[in-house]
Amino acid sequence: MNEAEKLAMDELKRRVEQHEKTIVQLLEIIAATNCRIAELSSNRSISS
Repeated sequence: MNEAEKLAMDELKRRVEQHEKTIVQLLEIIAATNCRIAELSSNRSISS
């Protein structure tokens, strides 16, 4: 593997790692939103 290929691979690795972090953040947001929806639904059911 020459230097240019090594640099390209390092850049791809960095980008994939950044995408993984972004995906984790989005999943955390979705999970928090789902919990809040479940909480609101539960409270609504109790008060009905």
